[in-house]
Amino acid sequence: MLRYPGFIAAALLAAGTLPALAAPPPDLAVVRVPDASTTFSSAVAVRAPRDGSNRLFVVQRNGTIRVIKNGTLLPTPFLTVPTSVGSESGLLGLAFHPNFGKANLAHNTEFYVFYTRPSADPQLGNYEDEAIARFTVPTPTSDVATATGTIIMRLPDLQDNHNGGDIHFGSDGYLYISSGDSGAQGNPHGFAECLWKKPADSNKNSCGTNPNGAQYFLLGKMLRIDVDNRGGTVSADMCGSSGISPAEYSIPASNPHVATSNTCDEIWSRGFRNPWRFSFDRADDRMIIGDVGQGNYEEITVSAAGAGGLDHGWSRCEGRHYDDVSGSGTTCPATTGTVAPVIEYDHTSRCAVSGGYVFRGPVRRMQGTYFYGDSCSSNLWWSESSGATWDAGGENVITTLGSGSIYGFGEDEAGYIYIVRSNGQIHRLVSEFIFADGLQP
Repeated sequence: MLRYPGFIAAALLAAGTLPALAAPPPDLAVVRVPDASTTFSSAVAVRAPRDGSNRLFVVQRNGTIRVIKNGTLLPTPFLTVPTSVGSESGLLGLAFHPNFGKANLAHNTEFYVFYTRPSADPQLGNYEDEAIARFTVPTPTSDVATATGTIIMRLPDLQDNHNGGDIHFGSDGYLYISSGDSGAQGNPHGFAECLWKKPADSNKNSCGTNPNGAQYFLLGKMLRIDVDNRGGTVSADMCGSSGISPAEYSIPASNPHVATSNTCDEIWSRGFRNPWRFSFDRADDRMIIGDVGQGNYEEITVSAAGAGGLDHGWSRCEGRHYDDVSGSGTTCPATTGTVAPVIEYDHTSRCAVSGGYVFRGPVRRMQGTYFYGDSCSSNLWWSESSGATWDAGGENVITTLGSGSIYGFGEDEAGYIYIVRSNGQIHRLVSEFIFADGLQP
């Protein structure tokens, strides 16, 4: 599979070690994108292909993707996807193929979206399916995509919230997909832990099947699939290919459950409530996930490159605390064997974490700093990004960088980070501390 480490990460690694965290520079500021007068409707993410075009693509939950090119918002949308927009449903994710825009390489016109299918479409569960679809552009440099796409995966759903919906290609060339636990409070059916075809049976201690009812196979998970090798026979363990034949993806041989029976082999890791936004650190391929909590705690978890098969704990744990099992005063992962979050915070004036990015752009004072936010706060949080526990000395909050709750983030080709806010504004984090010695020009 193709690997595509960013040029900035490659330069850092060539220097010997990743830079140590200092702190965000004192002149850290935000700039409105593309200008101070432009707002976006229901934006949830900013994405950028690594094709040298420096374009930004704004994902709007209403089904539209807009293009910012050379600092200008283009009048014609890149793509409009028919979608059902509910409380947390709609168009939620966008990922460009690693070869997108690169001449003479396979798949160089392909990109993928995660969205809720319209209510008029056939559905596998009690609510509209979540779907991943492949779209193309007429040429690698096109600013308007071909309107018709191909559904490659369908996820049955129970309600219109806790959909996850973020998608990214890893440096291994595989597509990673986040899915929420269906929206039923407290994970009563056990979807987040079950590895097989689970019905909504109000029994979280059973992972049996019910052939006479809807089955919710892939909820509360992180999934990994190979979208380049497609066209084969749909096997019983390809749970996301229901109604799709021939297969539009294949299962990577190194996925953790390939060698076992009665498992959905797309599953990469499990035990999530609503992994709304996640990212890969371009320096070392760590997966960093913002998992939205329930009543008390929000969490950021991290897993090393290639670390599949992990259990992130929901609903036995909410953050580092017990949720539906009894304990003896120890932290939750100490006795459940689940993944401990690197960051946990409570619901004091906050409610739902929006996972961000580790900065790997050209501002040296920011390199290695993880930026994240919350959909009930306009404040920006930052943290060191090493060790078993980040923010060990307390939460690092910046209260002066704009208004509007934070719904999502983005990263451009150069490594600059963008903040997507509830008021329709998009901000880019900027600083003049761009030299190795930390001095301004």
